Amino acid sequence: MTTLTIPTPLDTLLTQAENAKAEHEGATMATQPLFETGTDVVPANANTAVAVLFDADKFDAFYAKLKADVEATPVDLTTDKGRKAIASAAAKVRTEKASIDKDRLRLTKEWRDNTAKVNGAWKGIETRMDALAIEARKPLTEWEQAEADRKTKCDAIINRLALDGMVSLDDSAADVRTRGEAVWNTQIDPELFGDQATVAEAAKAHAIATLKTALARLTREEEERAELEKLRAEAAERERAEAAAREKVAREAAEAAEIERQKARVAAEEKAEAERIERAKEMAAQAAQQEVQRKADEARAAMQAEHEKALQAERDRAAEIERAAQVERDRLAKEADEQAKRDRDQKHKTAVMRAAKESIMTCGADEETAKKIVLLIRSGDVPNVTLRF
Repeated sequence: MTTLTIPTPLDTLLTQAENAKAEHEGATMATQPLFETGTDVVPANANTAVAVLFDADKFDAFYAKLKADVEATPVDLTTDKGRKAIASAAAKVRTEKASIDKDRLRLTKEWRDNTAKVNGAWKGIETRMDALAIEARKPLTEWEQAEADRKTKCDAIINRLALDGMVSLDDSAADVRTRGEAVWNTQIDPELFGDQATVAEAAKAHAIATLKTALARLTREEEERAELEKLRAEAAERERAEAAAREKVAREAAEAAEIERQKARVAAEEKAEAERIERAKEMAAQAAQQEVQRKADEARAAMQAEHEKALQAERDRAAEIERAAQVERDRLAKEADEQAKRDRDQKHKTAVMRAAKESIMTCGADEETAKKIVLLIRSGDVPNVTLRF
């Protein structure tokens, strides 16, 4: 396999500098020194400027020679020639600096041009190499996507099993039964689930067990609520019957009171009549006192007898009505007491039979079987076994 090496701009510049240095050393160093002697401190050729940019030792030698030439310049400020010599030495240093800077700028431009070329070539290379890498990895990418989709689907099924297995306070027995059927019908395909099959089977088994327990509890609770509603309805019906009985007793008492008022009115009328008769007798007595007095006495006696007889008959009839009302009140009270006693007995028997049923269920019998056993015992069809109420 061939390895493609793309040189960097810096590698190119260094190579150029090394080549220039080698050419210069091979062509000139054998016949002449690196720097001219005397006062000329400019490098012998342009390659020297390149050399000092990439070789610190060469620059140090060049700088030492340049500094020695500067220090060799006489410092005579008293004459124009001396001052010009000093200025000329400083100007030569700047000229040498400008020569090196010129090569620096040239090398920088070449580096930028090479960088632009390399970046332009790299754009096409990067696009084609990325496309080739994607094409090479395509089978693995498609497999990874399919595997991710499979795991997502499996996770969704497992999460649904976990959610279906959760029972809230708002769930009814019908809700739990519907979710239980959905969980039971969920197929765990080993080929689809792979290493998640065990987790999925465990989630399904846990959901089924939880829903079974919840269904049994909710069914029992709903039956108990229905029975409680029935008992409440029966109690309400009894209360309505007792209220009707109380209303009847009150109505009969009111009728008895009305009879008493009528009796009082009759008595008052009779009294008024008696007073009127008395006044008439007094007036007749004035006309024929003895005869009338006798006849009046006889008439009064007769009327008194009739009056006493009528009053006694009225009292007897009122007493009979009161006795009949009391008998009816006693009968209603007795019936209410007997009904309340029967209700208490029935409630007690129901509680005892429910406790017996739940106790039998703890031995492994289901609720229906336990109920039948309790009914058999209650009816006396199980020898030597009875329920104590």
